[in-house]
Amino acid sequence: MKSEVIYRSLLEDITSRLEAVGIETPRTEAEIIVSELLECSRPELVWNLHEKVPLKILNSAEGMTVRREQHEPLQYIIGEAHFMHLTLNVNPDVLIPRPETELLVEKVCKIIPADGTLLDLGTGSGAIALAAAYERMDIKVTAVDVSINALEVARQNQMKYDMDNVEFIESNLFSALQYCRFDCIAANLPYVANDEYKVLMPEVRLYEPALALTAPDRGLGLIFKAIKNAHKHLKPGGYIIFEHGIHQAAAVRKALHAAKHFIDIETIQDYSNRDRFTAASFSL
Repeated sequence: MKSEVIYRSLLEDITSRLEAVGIETPRTEAEIIVSELLECSRPELVWNLHEKVPLKILNSAEGMTVRREQHEPLQYIIGEAHFMHLTLNVNPDVLIPRPETELLVEKVCKIIPADGTLLDLGTGSGAIALAAAYERMDIKVTAVDVSINALEVARQNQMKYDMDNVEFIESNLFSALQYCRFDCIAANLPYVANDEYKVLMPEVRLYEPALALTAPDRGLGLIFKAIKNAHKHLKPGGYIIFEHGIHQAAAVRKALHAAKHFIDIETIQDYSNRDRFTAASFSL
């Protein structure tokens, strides 16, 4: 990039470079990069298109563009990801929250009783826990993760929104919860099989944490383990919902049936009508 350029030329250059390496929405991402550096919204870029780009912004844009050309996720480059009404800090210690997971939060917020309790099993950045707590200020949320680094990110996000109805705990599934019981358990656990992991898009395979993605037993090992122990941590009539791979619904339903503690087992589709969540109610 040259030092004497205007923002229109900068946007065009970034767009062409991202398009050349196969980024699906190069213009949108170029606008996000430049608006981030200008600290303005994307629509507001129109007011700057004919302005000269300061050298500092030009250098920063170059660095961000090079990272994106290498398929590093834009959310990691910027350090933030949007989820429901929140803007969360993210880094390579946590998965980037996916839009379809918002459906899980919406379901939880509808089903959980007034002043109820929610367990977010495998919280990562805290997306599910914090979004649910934001939508339902009356509930108490406990969120656990095995990764200390992930919990640090989650706590940063908690402080960002000053939410005192969420508690983050280091725990391998239910290991630190002893006899705690909840009205609802939401679990977005690792569910990618090792063979599938090898062929994931580079943004995921090369940059997002494998610990938060992969699980043994065809990707179902952690979900099966959670199902086996969930009855010890649900109140009577409590609700559990898992996010899983689009070809795993039948196996998750079978495991819930086999556990003999669950009724009203159902699979729920995502925005693309793919089997993405399976839920059930706990029965003594």
